Amino acid sequence: MKPQICPYCGERRLEELEPTEIMVDNSLWVIHHYECQFCTEVFDKIIPEGELEYEIDDIDTDIYTDGDMNEKKFRN
Repeated sequence: MKPQICPYCGERRLEELEPTEIMVDNSLWVIHHYECQFCTEVFDKIIPEGELEYEIDDIDTDIYTDGDMNEKKFRN
């Protein structure tokens, strides 16, 4: 999931730079680089191989909640 705001200043003007791929313990990691167009800070998001990327809105949260208790339930 792409960051929505800059962690340094809170602005939403982010530019995604060219990602970097590295091998760590026989796993491919992708490092996504972002630059804030307001404060010019650069920050990274690291995604290890096999980690799923998805939007939180894509998940049907009703299947993970108990209707009466409103607590999150996760599948094993």
